[in-house]
Amino acid sequence: MLGDSLPPPPPPPVRVRCDTSEELERAFPHTTAIIRRGYWTATEQAELNGWMRQFDDTRCVEFNSIRRYYFTCPEQAAKLREHALDLRLHRLRVQCGEGATREEVALEWERRAAEREEILAWGRLTGMTRQVVAHYRAERHVGTYSYTAHFNAAKIIEKAHPTIADPRNHAGVMIEWAEREHRSWFWRCCRGLHHL
Repeated sequence: MLGDSLPPPPPPPVRVRCDTSEELERAFPHTTAIIRRGYWTATEQAELNGWMRQFDDTRCVEFNSIRRYYFTCPEQAAKLREHALDLRLHRLRVQCGEGATREEVALEWERRAAEREEILAWGRLTGMTRQVVAHYRAERHVGTYSYTAHFNAAKIIEKAHPTIADPRNHAGVMIEWAEREHRSWFWRCCRGLHHL
């Protein structure tokens, strides 16, 4: 029979399990970050998904309006970085589908770095970092998804400091800082997948 002469199909790729942020970054040490405050069209998302199929095994995590793609090789991360800039996939404004230029993206990363330091200083001064991080951890401990826990932690800032224009970003910066600086403590006793 004709089917008997065909070689067996190749085995599916072995998928590396990553339950924590530390395991994810160890298995996939090279990252490309894309700012996603606005939206991608269905065409853009489909095109990116198709383009990403050239890589064997990657991970994608979105937190605080930043989508991070994790790769095993630096060339893969660099390739996506250039591809995202060429296609203008960075969305700098909330609920906007307009892509940013390379220059706008570079300026936005600089602005975000300066803003991050201001937010962290404000959080230490007001004591909000402790409250926000404690609330996020408590919600994750009972199994709440990251998106919902982040949203609810931002409500603490919104209620205590209604003049803060973007409490969700403030909460996200504080949560990311605590997770990176105090990783083993941060995830102690939490359930589910633990990467941001």
